[in-house]
Amino acid sequence: MRKKVYNFNVGIPYTINFQKLGIKVNKDVSKEQALTLFEIQKAGYSSQGVGISAARNIYKDEEIIKTTGPIVGESVSDTLYYTYGIDVLLQVGLKKWVLPNDAVRFLNHSCEPNMGFSGPGVFVAMRHINEGEELTFDYAICEINDTKYNWEIDCLCKTLSCRKKISNQDIFSKKLKLIEKYKGYIPKFVLEEVEKRGLK
Repeated sequence: MRKKVYNFNVGIPYTINFQKLGIKVNKDVSKEQALTLFEIQKAGYSSQGVGISAARNIYKDEEIIKTTGPIVGESVSDTLYYTYGIDVLLQVGLKKWVLPNDAVRFLNHSCEPNMGFSGPGVFVAMRHINEGEELTFDYAICEINDTKYNWEIDCLCKTLSCRKKISNQDIFSKKLKLIEKYKGYIPKFVLEEVEKRGLK
């Protein structure tokens, strides 16, 4: 049987069914069909239990997903995290976060990620990504907070270059050289803050 070949320049939609996967989602996310370039994977695929994988080969610099959801400030983001344990917020400005109402909430961290940013909340491929590969980004590339709100968490990515711990100070580290590593894929607000604070 001849394999069907798609011309991805015209944008072929992919669908996922959250209900069949057994994944509980908020009411603002459809349980039926959702258009996407990726698939939600259950436990066993990702170290975090749920992750996102490429539904087809994705090319370098191709836009993968744009974060959508309400934008909140620092005080609201702190309340959501410290009071309600909501830790899926994505930083898009120095004092600005998005509470994702899309699949961005399932993205995991990696110290060897395949995604970066073309703009605030806009994920693009930093290299060619093979079909079935988990889509990841380095939390340190955008989660910088303010200097008085430092955080550090254990890293579970298990890559060869795993840092074991990740924090909002990583991007400012001379030793880690993340500015060089992710050149061209770091949000503008982060670069401006690095220029302001300097590397340590």
